[in-house]
Amino acid sequence: MHKTLRFGFSATVCLISASVLASTAEPVPAPKPLAVPDQKLSGNTVSIPAPKPQQGPIPEEGGSVSKEAASCDLSGADFESIPPVRGEFSGDAGCGIETPVRLTEIEWESAPVVLKGTVTISCEFAKTFTQWLQSDVLPAAEKHFEGGIKSIATGPGYQCRRRNNQPDGKLSEHALGKAVDISGFSMHTGTSVSVETDWGKDTPQGRFLKDIHKSACARFTTVLSPEGDEFHKSHLHVDIGCHGKTCTYLICQ
Repeated sequence: MHKTLRFGFSATVCLISASVLASTAEPVPAPKPLAVPDQKLSGNTVSIPAPKPQQGPIPEEGGSVSKEAASCDLSGADFESIPPVRGEFSGDAGCGIETPVRLTEIEWESAPVVLKGTVTISCEFAKTFTQWLQSDVLPAAEKHFEGGIKSIATGPGYQCRRRNNQPDGKLSEHALGKAVDISGFSMHTGTSVSVETDWGKDTPQGRFLKDIHKSACARFTTVLSPEGDEFHKSHLHVDIGCHGKTCTYLICQ
């Protein structure tokens, strides 16, 4: 009986104490709403910057995901217009093509001529390159070989790099989509022409290469053959790069 009264008395005291504390304690303030990200705060406080937009996927080949491919008024070739090529995705902002195309075939009287390596170049250069092939190279092949050209072995065209693949120096015209390297030709009869093997020989292959080299020097600003330097022993390089203050200086080697 005594223990029961003590427990009842203690419980009563605890209830009274809790009631007193509740009445004297300061009220708990309601939680403040989160600030709007671009809201400017008053006083000497700093504005909260707006959240950064999420980064989109990096396009393949340095292309743009936001800018559509520009049309290219190119005739005489099978090609595809693609989005602009951005050099920063290749490690050098100086590289790139504003109006690039992927060139796959050149139209010809008997049958299309296939470019073995799909060539990515600028629309501007594609016009000069296609005209040279149709007006000079394909007729020269039919002059020297029965049946003419079936396919042409080329490099990829666009490459974000320095001249002659060196670590420094001026940008190559390949980095701007204004150059192509040609290493050989295959004829419909099965005959092949190799720039590295047949250059300078007094053979149908050698005479054909001499003819197209001469015609190239009349259309491009730069033509480099195996006689040019050690970097071009295996191919014929053509481009429309600007040389000199007036861009009229020509290099034909």
